[in-house]
Amino acid sequence: MRFWLFLVLVAGSVLAQQNPPSSRPQTQASLCALLYDAGRPEAALSACERAVRDAPTAENLYLLARVQAELGRFTAAIENLRRSITQNSGFIQSYVALAQVYVRQYLLSENREAAKGLLDQALSVLREAERVNPRYAPIYATRGTVLAYQGRLDQAIEAINRSLALKDEPVVRALLADIYIRQGKWEEALKNYDEAVKAAPRNASLRVKYGSLLLLRGNVDQAIEQLDQAVVLAPGNAEAWLRRGDAYYEKKDWQQAGVSYQQTVALSPVRYPDAYLGLGQVFLELKDYQKARFNFTKAVALEQNNPVYRYWLCRANELMGDKEGARAQCEHAIRLRPDFKEAQEVLNRLR
Repeated sequence: MRFWLFLVLVAGSVLAQQNPPSSRPQTQASLCALLYDAGRPEAALSACERAVRDAPTAENLYLLARVQAELGRFTAAIENLRRSITQNSGFIQSYVALAQVYVRQYLLSENREAAKGLLDQALSVLREAERVNPRYAPIYATRGTVLAYQGRLDQAIEAINRSLALKDEPVVRALLADIYIRQGKWEEALKNYDEAVKAAPRNASLRVKYGSLLLLRGNVDQAIEQLDQAVVLAPGNAEAWLRRGDAYYEKKDWQQAGVSYQQTVALSPVRYPDAYLGLGQVFLELKDYQKARFNFTKAVALEQNNPVYRYWLCRANELMGDKEGARAQCEHAIRLRPDFKEAQEVLNRLR
């Protein structure tokens, strides 16, 4: 299989429902929540800060902390979530949000081994939350995420199943599927993704993950069905186009693969170097070696230490008769991956 399936374990969080605004503090809190939900945390921040100044309630502190966490201001977010819990020890959302901040700190740390204590802190907060409200499903979904990062997969599955027993959320079911993938339990993973997509048919991200998994398991036509729907639902989702390109490449439909990869780079020119790799491979199939080399060069420029990108640039150079350029790229690929047999085969041909 020519592509990597990247699994991201993300616990679902439940948005606290706000009462209809009837005063300035409530209006600011509502504006804060509205802008945050619209994906504009920078714009939401000032409204959240004004809401807290006007009324430092547990709910407003929670809203402010969520925005701060999204902006990477973890120290401030933790402080405000602790204040929220002090204000109202029964406001369960703040406990879960606090645990999720610890998880995000861990994920963004340069040395995860040194930062693993953050996961223990997250579990401690979740134990507090369980004592407050043992029937709040996000507690167990978040606990499952933490346990998965700790490598305690059986316990993670137990926690997530407990969450699903309380409230069957499609995103949480997808989280369960991701853990099954890590265990190599493909059928269980496929079953849970199928259920998640059926429960949330307009969730493009779920379809992208499900389609990627189907493709990884060799179910090309089923993968295309999911990924076609994903780009219809979210035409601005570059990853959806990338995975669609991978599926059509496997089907040897070079036209649709090329269209998908081109759409990926149009939407996100630097985030997905694999799209340039895919485009280059499509052009190789079409025997347009110059365009193939152009796209492989872009992939290498974005990720210079990727031996696969170097190898394909080597191949394009070879096919164009540029033996020196081919030799340089394949030698570089072997330096990066000494057991790269295909690159060595090219060098043997060039001797």
